[in-house]
Amino acid sequence: MKFFRLLTLVGILSFVSRPATGQNEMYGGITFENLTYNKSSFYSIGTDIYAPFGDRFTLNYSFKLGFSKDNSFAFHSSVSTLLGSYLLALNGNYPGIATLGLICLAIPEGVGMYMGPDGQALHLSVNPLGMDYFSAGDFTQEYVGMSCSAVARVHYKLKSHFPSYITPMVGLYYRYKKTTFNEQYGIRLGVSFGVASRNVNSGASIQELFQ
Repeated sequence: MKFFRLLTLVGILSFVSRPATGQNEMYGGITFENLTYNKSSFYSIGTDIYAPFGDRFTLNYSFKLGFSKDNSFAFHSSVSTLLGSYLLALNGNYPGIATLGLICLAIPEGVGMYMGPDGQALHLSVNPLGMDYFSAGDFTQEYVGMSCSAVARVHYKLKSHFPSYITPMVGLYYRYKKTTFNEQYGIRLGVSFGVASRNVNSGASIQELFQ
């Protein structure tokens, strides 16, 4: 219940917070992440993409591969990405399926919202359409199912010749289906290094961030 209360709080903030300025830009980054449960954890690498709509809202997409210390394997993506890829693979046998596949690829994993100034913006997101695959090191235990996460990120725009960012993040993870393989709840910690579609004058240098 605490998890769903957090989701409600994020939704309320999206309507009562003041608008952020200058956030309507495409962002894509390489993300390093740790998903920690009560007794285990996974380390993953992948990509996060935030497509803008309006002045401060985003459509969120992600794709990650991960491993744990006991050689367990993890894969994360959005449900629509997997379904769209499957439909595109069937295109040769079923006319018109490719169009449906492209539509599925456009469906996001979740939505987000920027708050604060452009150079150092807080980004809150809720991602209810995640899909996860977990496997034990010897493949004797496997899990495939949907997941949800609520994530807070701080986008630090760096002073450089191109629009670059460093983005630390923290969030809560919830698996819809109970399983004996890992727990149903987890904590996400990570950092993303990425670029955006345009540059602005605001921002900070790496040295300024650690002063």
